[in-house]
Amino acid sequence: MRPGMVWIVLLGLVLFALAATLAAKAKSGATARRRFKAKVFMTPNELEFLGRLEQSVPELRFHAQVAMGALLDADTSRSENVRAHMSARGAFSQKIVDFVAQHRTTGEVVAIIELDDRTHHTGKDEKRDAMMREGGYKVIRWQSKAKPEGHAIRQALFAPVTGES
Repeated sequence: MRPGMVWIVLLGLVLFALAATLAAKAKSGATARRRFKAKVFMTPNELEFLGRLEQSVPELRFHAQVAMGALLDADTSRSENVRAHMSARGAFSQKIVDFVAQHRTTGEVVAIIELDDRTHHTGKDEKRDAMMREGGYKVIRWQSKAKPEGHAIRQALFAPVTGES
């Protein structure tokens, strides 16, 4: 091999090694980049209200930020009618309720509790409440700026279910 060719081959090898190193570094950097981050689970307002609920009715367990998919299922089975089943599930599968009140000993769901603030929309809330009531749940809504005291919480949770909650 001529001396000039040796330098060209060596330069080519060095450039190849440099390119391979840069590619490996870029690839490891891409996988090391975060795609997810934690978000605030409950606002201070929701935390305060959860404490109020727990203190007012200690015989109940309160679950926060519960997926409606954990509480409802489609009335039509998937094997019976896939389209109807998926349509029904799609109506609630991505929605969350603020609190679920559950009896500590029986496990019975006593009520679904919503704490309404400026982000709530009456029309959407009515549809959500109708789905929950159709599923057999009592729905209680309280305004965030006018949260009830302990006696009112107990009274609402243990009041008999009427046509509208």
